[in-house]
Amino acid sequence: SNTSATPEEARRVEAEGWDGQMFMCSQNLSADPWVQMGVWASHTERLKFSTGVTNPFTRNVAVTAGAAATVQAVSGGRAVLGIGRGDSALAYLGHAPVGLKQFETALKHLQVLLGGGEIPFAEFGSSGDAPSLHELSLGDKPTSVALRWLSKDMPKVPLDVASTGPKVIEMAARIAERVTFSVGADHERMEWALATARAAEPTPRSYGAQLVVVCHPDEATAMETA
Repeated sequence: SNTSATPEEARRVEAEGWDGQMFMCSQNLSADPWVQMGVWASHTERLKFSTGVTNPFTRNVAVTAGAAATVQAVSGGRAVLGIGRGDSALAYLGHAPVGLKQFETALKHLQVLLGGGEIPFAEFGSSGDAPSLHELSLGDKPTSVALRWLSKDMPKVPLDVASTGPKVIEMAARIAERVTFSVGADHERMEWALATARAAEPTPRSYGAQLVVVCHPDEATAMETA
């Protein structure tokens, strides 16, 4: 996921038969994922696209929802919004991952916005250091956050939450359509993660896993690289 994400590469990946491509969202380590997804969407017909993964800190969640919905529109319904608490993206800004309560609120707000709903300003909270709109003398002021340009005919962008610990796994299973476990490749750990998710939400979800795969003829070199 870098500036080599060209139309030629997009067509090659699709021709190889892959289902989709995830684009890293870590501003200090990779190029912007939304720009890259827009390029790939314009030069492919089948591939799905997802952030791998974004976070609720570096962008306002309304901005993130708008970007995901834009990719959904230009790709004809092939977008997925992958999100986590933030690791490298926040670390390279001098921050730790966002707190659990803030993360859960962000997931709920994203689902409302992606579904075409509205969130009152009082519930949405602060967007940063900018003064409140209520301090301005305006005759007609907005009172809520919503993607007002969303087409009712466009399928909702699925929310996919990268999850490692039990609390995030549980909230992801309750809120999101997809849960991607980041617990390594150990069979017992994977069974534990799946059981934790299903205990929190018995309604079927789409479950996946992030796995490190290194191809090398020498096993020791492969393990060291991984």
